[in-house]
Amino acid sequence: MQITDDQAVESSLAALGSEAVHLLCSGDIPALAARFGYALVLDWEPVAAIQEDLASCLAQLQVAGLAQGIKCAATVTYFEQNDSSIFALVECVAPTIDGSGVLLELVVTQKGTDKHVTLEQLSVAA
Repeated sequence: MQITDDQAVESSLAALGSEAVHLLCSGDIPALAARFGYALVLDWEPVAAIQEDLASCLAQLQVAGLAQGIKCAATVTYFEQNDSSIFALVECVAPTIDGSGVLLELVVTQKGTDKHVTLEQLSVAA
């Protein structure tokens, strides 16, 4: 999704991270995919790829699902100008029902003055 310079500030990016976790935890994967896309799509549809990666994380954690209604804090890291066009990284942990978590990463890329936020990946939180 494209964002404005005003949305590239830490508080706005953290809010986008929280929104993404809320959509993931509530099971609204179609809305998550529609809003943020998914970088690790490969040959899958974004919804199917997110569902597959989430299922893999939950299987690794040996937990049945994600907790709902719990607020998460987002960590926003900004990068110096670089060749990869990565402007910032937003990391949030979606809590599972047993207290472990799934790490959700959003990447903000910049080309010229255009900035985009994309769901980069889901993984087991350390």
